[in-house]
Amino acid sequence: MEKLATADFSVISSSIEASLKEAFDLRSVDLKRSINLTNELLRMCEQNSLEELTIAAKNQLGLFYLIQGEFQLALRYSEESLSFYEQTNNQKGIADAKYNIGSIYYRTNKYHQALLLLLDSLQIYRRLEDSYNEARTLKSMGTIYEYFNDIDKAIESYEKSIKACRAIGEEALESNALNPLSAILFKRGNTTSAVEMIERSVALKMKTNDVRGLAFALYGRAKILLKQRRFSEAIRDLEETLRIHFESGDKLGLCMAYNKMGLAYMEMEQLKIAREYFSKAIEISTNFKVQFIVFKAYYNLYQLSRKEGQAVEALDYLEKYFMYKEEVINKENYNIIKSYEAVTKIENLEFEAKKQQEKNEIIERKNAELDSFFYRISHDLKGPISSLLGLNNLVKMDVADDTSLQLFAMYHSQIMRVNDIIMGLINLTEIKNTEKLKTVINFDKLVDDCVESCRYLPQFVTTRIEKQIGQFQFRSEWAIVNTILQNLIENAIKYSRSQVEAFVKVTITREGEEIIIVVEDNGQGIPEADQQNIFNMFFRGTDRTNGSGLGLYILKRAVERLNGSVVVTSKVSVGSTFTIRLPLT
Repeated sequence: MEKLATADFSVISSSIEASLKEAFDLRSVDLKRSINLTNELLRMCEQNSLEELTIAAKNQLGLFYLIQGEFQLALRYSEESLSFYEQTNNQKGIADAKYNIGSIYYRTNKYHQALLLLLDSLQIYRRLEDSYNEARTLKSMGTIYEYFNDIDKAIESYEKSIKACRAIGEEALESNALNPLSAILFKRGNTTSAVEMIERSVALKMKTNDVRGLAFALYGRAKILLKQRRFSEAIRDLEETLRIHFESGDKLGLCMAYNKMGLAYMEMEQLKIAREYFSKAIEISTNFKVQFIVFKAYYNLYQLSRKEGQAVEALDYLEKYFMYKEEVINKENYNIIKSYEAVTKIENLEFEAKKQQEKNEIIERKNAELDSFFYRISHDLKGPISSLLGLNNLVKMDVADDTSLQLFAMYHSQIMRVNDIIMGLINLTEIKNTEKLKTVINFDKLVDDCVESCRYLPQFVTTRIEKQIGQFQFRSEWAIVNTILQNLIENAIKYSRSQVEAFVKVTITREGEEIIIVVEDNGQGIPEADQQNIFNMFFRGTDRTNGSGLGLYILKRAVERLNGSVVVTSKVSVGSTFTIRLPLT
């Protein structure tokens, strides 16, 4: 296309801008045509030195390529656009580019970065009163909250998205939020509302002629149909889903649909066909780094191999399932904390804008707290979340003995308790008013819960637990006090000695304006030379233990958060005594 050197650039710009909007609106019907048209417009802009429209075209291509699964190309265009918009202080452009990058990140397991960018976008869209983009950003945030298993916040985001859509009559966008919300309601047993919601989602996509969106709505309906064992109807929807995704080049959609189609055929005992679909799901998911589909497909292949009686192959798939799932979960523990840290930072920065001189101090304190939370979660939950939940699911399928099931139910209850701890810590980072975080601490119950959660330790059955708790009232942050007691009790049991009758004694009293927590044991003890280092990050006195070297570091940070102090006295082969002093206020 030749450069239009003598033409009226105002007319040209208006024409290109209108054509870019046409390409944008076309994306739901014919994504490939949208991409071709936008690339043609990009060449025209570059040839005629229309810098702003060049960036607009690149940012639009960033969105189109992320939909198609071409994440590297999408990221390159979007980051270039963001840099330009930040230099020119184009707020709408900044929000659009950050939305693109955030959407790329959550599709590639970078959830905390995604949420930060989407929060930035949401704030800008709200300031600009851009309800359309506010609605689609809220829908994407809901998806991230689902990845975090924070279902209540996911529902909240989806409902806000739907409300914004209805306010401006955006039916196609409303359908996008109705789809995942219907799945949540179905899982919670609200079948009637879930079915009504997914049918409305499908109907809206057909009404608005949103072909690509229709594929995801049909996929959502197929999931419910499968649960209802209406296999022929589910397969019909999934076949149409695959056709649309294949034509539009949506790789994420293909991964999801192939995996779900495999499940449908496996439920129908057509195992050969099911295997083909699972293999396709793994191939595409691996190529495009959609790891949450990879481990789901490997688990499905494990189940399929068991049905075929292929024990060796089943174990191989099970190993791959745990490997990929653990990788995602380990990242997720980190991502959950970092994502909610992003929420807290944004809220704090808004509040502290009037007090610039205090901002750095507040951010530093919040980061220090969240750093402690992150390491505590990694230390406590890396094993239980990745294995106990998976083990519980396997046990339900393979074990029939009532006594065994009761024992495994105990394991499951403890991992669910750990999950509750995570959510408590997340709430700490999310809520600005620290007074609201305080509650009356029931030390008697809290100590019992901490002891009970240590049943998995081999030394538990041979350790005598003693407790002496005074009568007083103490208000504090439950999650932090729990962290302190859990750490002390778990370590005391873990490092007991088999040569003696092991005991752990927990004494909690009030002295003046302080609460005194003393945890005493007759365990292995700590060498005097090591005692000055035990609260350092990653310090381990010996390589013979399985510890990460984070436990006592976290303990010290937790005590400091409550403005308390910790002192240890210990002697090798005699035992250790940890004394925690916490102020009443």
